[in-house]
Amino acid sequence: MTTPRMVPLLAAAAAVAVATAACAPRASGRPAAPSGPALRVGVTSTSPPFVFRQGDDLLGLEVDFALLLGRALGRRVQLVELAWTDQIPALLEGRTDVIMAGMSITPSRLAKIAFSAPYLRSHVIPMVRRDDLGRYPKAAEVTCTRPVGVIEGTTGERIARERCPRGMLASYGDVDAAVNELLTHRIDALVHDAPILGWYAASDEANLALVVDSLSVEDLGWGMRRRDDALRAGVDGALAQWRTDGTRERVLDRWLPFWRRLESAAPPR
Repeated sequence: MTTPRMVPLLAAAAAVAVATAACAPRASGRPAAPSGPALRVGVTSTSPPFVFRQGDDLLGLEVDFALLLGRALGRRVQLVELAWTDQIPALLEGRTDVIMAGMSITPSRLAKIAFSAPYLRSHVIPMVRRDDLGRYPKAAEVTCTRPVGVIEGTTGERIARERCPRGMLASYGDVDAAVNELLTHRIDALVHDAPILGWYAASDEANLALVVDSLSVEDLGWGMRRRDDALRAGVDGALAQWRTDGTRERVLDRWLPFWRRLESAAPPR
């Protein structure tokens, strides 16, 4: 369970990330020269701070990790923008090689694809209108007696479906649409990943607030086809190196200043 001390950290996250967005990712050691086919990375650009658009540019922690991964593997990176619900189909159909989109590792996904070692432990939490925060001191208070929003195909949707009666759940294709519905009182809460909701709450502190209490703890990783053993070994090798030399921490610090609190608030593996 997370603590109220996370709130000011979440509130500072968006400003810190935007201020550092121009920083290029760094990796220790000499990168391999690009060779072979491009590494096609599936991303979803509606999920800041994982991936989002700023003008014509794609930014976010998954973009940084993708570029670093390309350097580590000696492959040119091609970012392939996809809707969230198209990520796994595109991978299985051979249109991408790896999913880097803030995806949690779940049993249902493991039945279809393989994952890298986890690179972050996170949480699924609710976000509500600030004026309603007193009604929801704990996540368990979100009992679905009023409409609750979720993002289609996400872990938050699965968790909310287990808690909410049919007819009290509203599913959206992207977070922007769901947040607009929350602000206009069409839903009473939005259940989604803490890093993404923290970004939105930080951008509109007067109207949005987080229920800083975890509904679920999730490991995040990068998805690959089950038969791509060599690629998975290369990805895991790069991630192990980044954990050792501090590259992982530098990327997470840039985009998620509160990531250490996310991990420390989660029970040990």
